[in-house]
Amino acid sequence: MLIRPFHHDDAAALAALFHASVHGAGSRFYAPEQVAAWSPAPPPPERFVGQAEGRTFLVAVDEHAVVIGYGDLEPNGHIDHLYCRPDRIGTGVGSSILAALEAAARRDGIARLFVEASENARPLFERRGFTLDARNDFVRAGVAIHNYRMSKDLA
Repeated sequence: MLIRPFHHDDAAALAALFHASVHGAGSRFYAPEQVAAWSPAPPPPERFVGQAEGRTFLVAVDEHAVVIGYGDLEPNGHIDHLYCRPDRIGTGVGSSILAALEAAARRDGIARLFVEASENARPLFERRGFTLDARNDFVRAGVAIHNYRMSKDLA
């Protein structure tokens, strides 16, 4: 596995991966209507191009250069996305991306990381030293859903 910076031509693969991950992994912890509200369809690839602006945006690829995961870090320490292919969950892809994002944060002098982690991502963040700050309950597309606000001090 190689973790590298995002390239604009990754956008379509990331859109498909995001949707597949929400439906494949998210369905383990969330009801079908919650998963459908979270990702009703793959997002437009252009969204990822815009999302990459001003962020550390990393992509994991396998030995065949196939995208298997991605994550991004905002300058304020917010990890907005951390997703991997459902068939790669538990293989170290997410942990490797998260470690690379943390290294980038330390390099850039970011003292604190924070994230809104899904049920399925929460254990990964806990293993990497994040603590639970609060449960977030919200409504998306008319459907109640939740995640967890978590943080980690780097200083």
